[in-house]
Amino acid sequence: MRVKKRWNQDSVVRDIGQMANAIAATVWKLAANVVLNLENENFETADQGQRIDIMEEVICYLIHYSDRWVYAQASQAQRQQFVDGLVNDIARMLEDSRADVQGEGEYRAGFIDKMNQRAAEYSGYACSDEEGPGFPMQCRFGERVQAVMGAREQRWIPDYVVGREAPEIEISLRRALTGLVHFSND
Repeated sequence: MRVKKRWNQDSVVRDIGQMANAIAATVWKLAANVVLNLENENFETADQGQRIDIMEEVICYLIHYSDRWVYAQASQAQRQQFVDGLVNDIARMLEDSRADVQGEGEYRAGFIDKMNQRAAEYSGYACSDEEGPGFPMQCRFGERVQAVMGAREQRWIPDYVVGREAPEIEISLRRALTGLVHFSND
């Protein structure tokens, strides 16, 4: 999948909010593509709400990976500002999507709670700068997707996610992070 991996005007200095927004758009696109790929592989989804649930799991995984990548690149204050911006941009997009599908409501808080739970869970797994998330973290991600997918062929979902989707989205996100996110040494 093609994602933005460099700025159109390289000479312009981007602030942390702009970088977070660009990565949020990338994360959203990657999550939507995972849902599409699952359906193209004949894994059934019941409705738009379930598709958004799957996207949330993918998004939580990718935000956590982004946070782990940024940890080595930025100061604690920069990291906090970046992750807060990323989560808030995604929460806004998810809330808009949920409102379209499920009606008006307060969906941001539920997503942020889930994101915090997944971050705590994934933080117990290895994730290297060179290779990204380790196999156990990918397996846990596959289990999370499996939990929201439904009964049909559910046992194959973790294998598919670990074998195909996780490596592809990790590579795409790492390219976007490397090309779009640069912190000053202030």
